[in-house]
Amino acid sequence: MDTERIRRQLAESLDEGIARGIFPGGVASLTIGDEPPMVVARGSLGRGEQTALPSAETVYDLASLTKVIVTLPLVLLSVQTGKLSLSDPLEIHLPEWERAEDPRKRRITLLHLLTHTSGLPAWRPYYLLARGRDDYLSLIAAEPLAGEPGKQVIYSDLGFMLLGFLLERIWDEPLDRLAERLIFQPMGMTATGYRPLARGVDSRLIAPTEDGNAYEQDLSRQQAEQMTAVGHPYAGRLRERLDRFAWREGIIRGTAHDGNCHYGLDGVSGHAGLFSTARDVGRYMRIWTSADAQVRLDPVLLAFAAGCRTGRLAPARALGWEASAQAGPLEAAAAGCTGGDLLSPGAFGHTGFTGTSIWCDPVRGATLIALTNGVHPAVSPLMPRWRKAFHNRVLSLVSGSTRTS
Repeated sequence: MDTERIRRQLAESLDEGIARGIFPGGVASLTIGDEPPMVVARGSLGRGEQTALPSAETVYDLASLTKVIVTLPLVLLSVQTGKLSLSDPLEIHLPEWERAEDPRKRRITLLHLLTHTSGLPAWRPYYLLARGRDDYLSLIAAEPLAGEPGKQVIYSDLGFMLLGFLLERIWDEPLDRLAERLIFQPMGMTATGYRPLARGVDSRLIAPTEDGNAYEQDLSRQQAEQMTAVGHPYAGRLRERLDRFAWREGIIRGTAHDGNCHYGLDGVSGHAGLFSTARDVGRYMRIWTSADAQVRLDPVLLAFAAGCRTGRLAPARALGWEASAQAGPLEAAAAGCTGGDLLSPGAFGHTGFTGTSIWCDPVRGATLIALTNGVHPAVSPLMPRWRKAFHNRVLSLVSGSTRTS
């Protein structure tokens, strides 16, 4: 295996992203089989911070990687210990759901939430209207469905908020403490957790994100207009709150970039809010790639969770994870797979809005991680294209090394 060539490609890909202004710096990690990870860091933590260099220990806001590093494994552990079944209707564990007026919601199961097939809309700026889990649960229960349960894939933060609330109920423990006890501590993930500033993490070790909340302000305004057009029940309240809301100003650093997590849920949610390092994310992925991981999940359950569970629906989803199309890379490319065009059937991964990603390709025995702050100082629209090119370039070398070894 030509490790030096792979390292050069990791560095060149990061350098390209920096040169194009997609992010100020980042860390890329590639693990092949049981070999130690190849970790490359480039650039700086922020604009004008030329002396602050990223490393494998730099703490990044993982955004939606929270879904697969916290919520997914906790659900699977709950299934393994008999606290849950994937076929459970949501109302069994969240009785408030019984008050939902739409009878279709009574059919929503945990499997629907995990595969983003519940029919719930993608996102709502609930923080403009409410604070705390009880308020959020009431708002989501009253939310009109955007589709029929089980009939389409709509990637939804709302579904993973519900899963987080559910986990806290069945374990009778706050989500952040539950994740620390059952996932982070056993896996040696000492730098991982919610609300890093409250945990005493030095802010200088944390990559900054956006300068203010311009992106979500614009998105909230668009949502209010769209909801007004369809007669959504609380569109008027959203419009009233938009201009009076106390949006953050200045560089966000050490608090969740996601508004629902930060404003509405005090920094802890099933859909966002986790902070970690490239080294710790690599440690977490051993649950999925190593038989001797300290967190033991049944191999049958792991295989089920990592495989496509949405049939011919696109984009293909596993449990929590995005799945590569089962038929191969051409189908994955056609479906807009975020992992690129060269993923093997059975590959799975996820992205985070802040500029983070994980993709695991079991056929190649490779796990590729990228942590960047692509929303600093403003959100870059070029991140999706960079990600795909990055994955394609690196995985093509892994494939080549496997054939020639």
